[in-house]
Amino acid sequence: MLSKKTGMITLSLSLALSASLLWSPAQTASAATCSDVLTPMTDPLALKMENGQTVIWEGVKPELIAARDRYVSLIKAKGWTITYNSAYRPYQYQKHLYEIVQNKSVCQAEMTKHGLGTLVAAPSYTAPHTAGIAFDATVKDASGRALNSMTSVSSALSDLAKQAGLYFPHPTSDGVHHQLSGDTTSTVLKVGSTGPQVVTLQTNLNRVGYTVSADGVFGTGTEAIVKQFQAAHGLTADGIVGSATASKLSALASTTTVLRVGSSGDEVKVLQRLLTKKGYSATADGVFGSGTESTVKRFQAANSLTADGIVGSATWSKLRS
Repeated sequence: MLSKKTGMITLSLSLALSASLLWSPAQTASAATCSDVLTPMTDPLALKMENGQTVIWEGVKPELIAARDRYVSLIKAKGWTITYNSAYRPYQYQKHLYEIVQNKSVCQAEMTKHGLGTLVAAPSYTAPHTAGIAFDATVKDASGRALNSMTSVSSALSDLAKQAGLYFPHPTSDGVHHQLSGDTTSTVLKVGSTGPQVVTLQTNLNRVGYTVSADGVFGTGTEAIVKQFQAAHGLTADGIVGSATASKLSALASTTTVLRVGSSGDEVKVLQRLLTKKGYSATADGVFGSGTESTVKRFQAANSLTADGIVGSATWSKLRS
């Protein structure tokens, strides 16, 4: 027979166990979902890829288009066929895939949707597909035999690609990847440069708060804006876009870092320039003080955002729209 004291202890343990079975952390804090950790995509080309259009030629360099067309002519002359897997890959889309894999514990459905493994390259504006100098494709001979795969490239196909101005940089690990010969992803842009890379430069300048026509022509107007950007962010203000300027610009053009009172630095300067571009008064001094906070709140209220003075991804997106 249990004593009264023993019975009370048993009853207490029983009640505690019942309570632990009924309670879980999820009852006091909602678990993060995949949509919580993914940066919203706004690039129309990135959205096209997300909606299933995997082969996009918009954004690739004209030189790649010319090499591709020569390649196709040579392939057809031999009675071979070519199937494209991908071409231009927007930065935002690569970032999207990277974020999915980095958060695979809550993004399993997205992992399956995109057929992702455990590794995805980090996004970079200088990556061959994003720089517009590469495409992926499989070529088959007249009998239907594949002349290249992820792990091999036939010598006949390699020779043909060379004639067209293409090459296979990774024949035994990514044999479907074709790249423009003699091209590097560290192209220097300056007055007189033209093409998709200049469009990307001009687009990014707009995304960090400057105003320039994205016409693909690097003229004196673009040069002047580049110099302003360089001077504002501690770079040599020579108007020439080398790797240091390109790297800094691409990082700031895509930033979604949360900013609030007390924040400082280059990203705050971008925020302040974007506010000015939207018609608000803000000095681009890189210091997020009460004045900047007040301006952010007014911008948020005017654009149906939570007017808390904190700049998160939604506010960044609206500022760049």
